[in-house]
Amino acid sequence: MGSVKKRVVIVGGGTGGLVLANRLPKDEFEVMVVDKQPYNYFLPWLLYIAFKGSRKPIKREITTLIKPWVNFIQSGARLINLNDRYVELENGKRLGYDYLVVATGATVDYSKIPGLSKVIDLYGNYHSNEENAWKVWRTINSIKEGTLAFILAYERYRCPPSPLEGVLLADEYLREMGVRDKVKVVYATSYPRPYPAEPMNEVVEPILKERGIEVTTFFTLDSIDADKGVAYSVEGEELKFNAAIVIPPHIGVNIKYNPDNVLDPDGFVLADKDTNRIKGFDDAFVIGDASALPVAKTGVTAHLQATVVAKILTGGYARNTGRTHCPFDMGYGLGTFVISDGTHGTVKYPPNRVNHLFKMAFASSYWSMLKYPELWDPLMEAYFNATAPEKLKNIYG
Repeated sequence: MGSVKKRVVIVGGGTGGLVLANRLPKDEFEVMVVDKQPYNYFLPWLLYIAFKGSRKPIKREITTLIKPWVNFIQSGARLINLNDRYVELENGKRLGYDYLVVATGATVDYSKIPGLSKVIDLYGNYHSNEENAWKVWRTINSIKEGTLAFILAYERYRCPPSPLEGVLLADEYLREMGVRDKVKVVYATSYPRPYPAEPMNEVVEPILKERGIEVTTFFTLDSIDADKGVAYSVEGEELKFNAAIVIPPHIGVNIKYNPDNVLDPDGFVLADKDTNRIKGFDDAFVIGDASALPVAKTGVTAHLQATVVAKILTGGYARNTGRTHCPFDMGYGLGTFVISDGTHGTVKYPPNRVNHLFKMAFASSYWSMLKYPELWDPLMEAYFNATAPEKLKNIYG
């Protein structure tokens, strides 16, 4: 007789959830993926809808991205009971588990900023969905003069380079349209510099100055008035605009937990920084954007954390390195990566055309990486070794 399979319930069919599901061997585990949506979304491509008008599909059905032996349940989860080891679905059905992995991602919360909902309705954003990304595309095509403001609303958001990617791609497009000399582009951030990590800021800030992009630092968004066209900061400043693209606050997905002390005030799940285990539980993990760990909320982070959890579940030894590897599109066919790990700070990595091509290649390979991690992981490991921060620091500082 064969050994009894362990049941693994993965809540969330995003990057981390699917990589993990497809990595677990079928003879050891019964794997169930639960997601309210039937699709996996490649959210980084919202940037190119918003600033390039791209019509490339950004979603695929989860059932086409999982191994034949992985089960998919299309349902929201309304309760995760860590004490009694079950997930309660929207219809009241309970899924018991031997191991749980929370991979629910993050969601946006406009209510944190008074007036933000109306601004999003008018001008869109590129951190939520396709509809809002297309609103951004219409916004930058309709503005012919005045001030186009990009405002970072909150310190927690997906993809650290994304606010400045939008700024730089908007600048490029407005120049192509021949209206850049009449449109002032402003970037407002609560940080003391355009990019929070100083080594990367040393790369970014000169580019912003060269392209005539104004930066307002120490601007912590307090409220925004779409009718008056004014954003107000906690510090007492006012930023007037003709159109505003706001990077909205991100919070954890609205699911009840028992116990509820595993959540931080924003609804992200507290976890061990080395193993991704949920605080106080050996049989439950959290990966990707759902985690409260102070690491970049990116697909690469989710992928790497999923790999760690897969090794732990299969009896191996694995620990997070804190590696970040965020692609950064700087416009005009140039790109770089924000690279660091838990023991090495961010690399001062200048942009080049090859890195932009790497980002495009990653986008083209994304769904294949999810379904076939056993094929892609050796390539990724070799690539990450070649671009290890300690190696790059010897070259770029």
